[in-house]
Amino acid sequence: MYFTWKAATNREGTIAREKRIFKQIEKFVGASVPLRRIDLELIREYQQERRKQISPTMRKAVSPRSINYELQLLRGVMQHANCWKGDLAERYKPLKESKTRAGKKATNEQLMKIIETAKKNEYWQLAMYCAAVAAGTGCRSWEIKNLQLQDIRIAEERLCVRREIAKNWKAREPRLLALAEWGLDQLLYRARVLGAAEPEHYLLPMNLRKSRHWSKKTLEKWDVTQPMKTWVKSWRKLMAACHMPGFRFHDLRHTFRTQGAEAGVPLEVMMAQLGHMDRETSLEYVHIQQHALQRAQELIEREQAEVLRAARGRDVKVRPMRKQTAEARWSGIWKTSEAAEPTESGGLEAEASNHRLRRRYPSSAQLM
Repeated sequence: MYFTWKAATNREGTIAREKRIFKQIEKFVGASVPLRRIDLELIREYQQERRKQISPTMRKAVSPRSINYELQLLRGVMQHANCWKGDLAERYKPLKESKTRAGKKATNEQLMKIIETAKKNEYWQLAMYCAAVAAGTGCRSWEIKNLQLQDIRIAEERLCVRREIAKNWKAREPRLLALAEWGLDQLLYRARVLGAAEPEHYLLPMNLRKSRHWSKKTLEKWDVTQPMKTWVKSWRKLMAACHMPGFRFHDLRHTFRTQGAEAGVPLEVMMAQLGHMDRETSLEYVHIQQHALQRAQELIEREQAEVLRAARGRDVKVRPMRKQTAEARWSGIWKTSEAAEPTESGGLEAEASNHRLRRRYPSSAQLM
């Protein structure tokens, strides 16, 4: 009943994730136990036992933050049933959380290592291209996964993060750095090869063969009307090969934020780019002009010049202003991009990259 009521004001994905998390509570307490039987002693026992468990995804002890979130859901369920009251409401205390929750920051050398390593293994390249987009925009992983072709505006050097996929339910248009443009160039080519042609088609189509549900219902391999779900396995293997254990995909967002701070980009500008929204850094009354975002783009691109050089396989000229250069290369997001005057080594590298993509993703007619 609680999650049905909450679905009126929350996204479907949020409700599904919270139901999945709440299963830990049901497993410990018992799905058939009445809510009125849950007392403070049982909750404290849950905190102690849960703290001893190892998270299968993070591969380390379950954090106090995760346990507090699980119990926050329990409190919401009990409050909805009018069972969170009395001694339980007065004496319950969440576990103490670490104050430092900042992610890790990758150095330029580590970013170049990721690109160089992924280029040697075609199964890691999708994660690499998505990582380039994350490092060049600061976007979250699910924002990248849910990008549609109509959201990619390379001629204007920006993305459109729609309201329904934004964490704070506020649409934004982050600027595209050159590293992100390089990653999107490769992903757009891949999407076109897989059959994505309409504005509402997804940049990262779903592989139906890897879905336990769809693999039994269709012989098709790719569905451009649904986004892919995850690249966790390939990312972890890539990080292991790069000797960067524990470095999360989300840490690329923190890397973008840190590089911006080191480059002197104002906090308000970075918040507009990243889409933060909380009580401390609210953007509700902050007016950010586009020239400020463009300045942020130029500053961080200088920080990432070496990474882009490693990605393209040739020297990169850092331009002081980048107004209409992309528009000359792109007349629209549906047309095939044209390489920008490649050198001999750059042309060979681009040709080899496209050959690998064509080999792994044959024409859409062959995929039917």
